[in-house]
Amino acid sequence: MAKGHEILQPLWVRICHWIHGISIVMLVVTGLQIRFPDVFVLFPSLKSTVHLHNFFGFLVLFDFLIWYFLYVLKRELVRQYIPSKKDLVDIPEYANYYFVRYFFGDPHPFHPTPQAKFNPLQKTAYFGIMFFMLPLQIITGLLLWDMQTFRPIIEAVGGVRVVDAVHIIVAYIFGAFLIVHLYLSTLGHTFFAHFKAMILGYED
Repeated sequence: MAKGHEILQPLWVRICHWIHGISIVMLVVTGLQIRFPDVFVLFPSLKSTVHLHNFFGFLVLFDFLIWYFLYVLKRELVRQYIPSKKDLVDIPEYANYYFVRYFFGDPHPFHPTPQAKFNPLQKTAYFGIMFFMLPLQIITGLLLWDMQTFRPIIEAVGGVRVVDAVHIIVAYIFGAFLIVHLYLSTLGHTFFAHFKAMILGYED
């Protein structure tokens, strides 16, 4: 631990975060080439793009499982990621800060600690992404990865078009979330404060 600094993000969280982040970017990029091969040509062939997409898809799956079980093991999952009733009530206050008060120079109403890393808006957003959107994307991705094996399940939920449509919609949600996430990451007390926390583990 750096002398005089309180660690907000332990090493295992940072490793999981960067593996997840890089993998999501690669999934979005390869997904765009698979979906629009005449518009996005970043990789040599469609076959190699599909292989890359599958590789990073499984990397996200394994990374998520490791992240989840380590949080459960350390008994921090509920405290850090499950929003309370008060968190839900406080969401408008934090939305108002990010969309209005920040631009008038108001101080941030939340100060992260190892016991409470995320404000109510962050916690609710991460809860939705990590426990609803990501599992849904993983499941639909697995169904599309081996349609022959999973054909009974695919047919039970409405067919390949339904599964594919859900997978694409969630992918767009992830793309939008990534942009917003990067933007909000710049709104710490300094431009790089939040980035520093995910690189070195602490903020100044």
